[in-house]
Amino acid sequence: MFEFQDQTTTDHLTHGAVAVVGAYQVRSFHGYYQSRHGASGNWLFYVSGFGRIVDGEHVECSLLLVNGAYETVPIDQQDRITVRGRKYGRAHWQH
Repeated sequence: MFEFQDQTTTDHLTHGAVAVVGAYQVRSFHGYYQSRHGASGNWLFYVSGFGRIVDGEHVECSLLLVNGAYETVPIDQQDRITVRGRKYGRAHWQH
């Protein structure tokens, strides 16, 4: 179960809600699951898999949501995923 750092937050689905799970912090970023080791470093989206291929390159991937579902988002040739209209490079996601 999540241990919330902000005791006023009781719903892990709420945007910005941060919880501690072992040595990791996890949070909801507009419903997308993010984590980081310890309390520093980049928040990382979790890419669960890669989808459609066009001209030999993956053009989409699946991101884990905090409710346990997945959402397909674009990924470009520079390994940048697009979330809510913004591109995030390899330093901001893990697989």
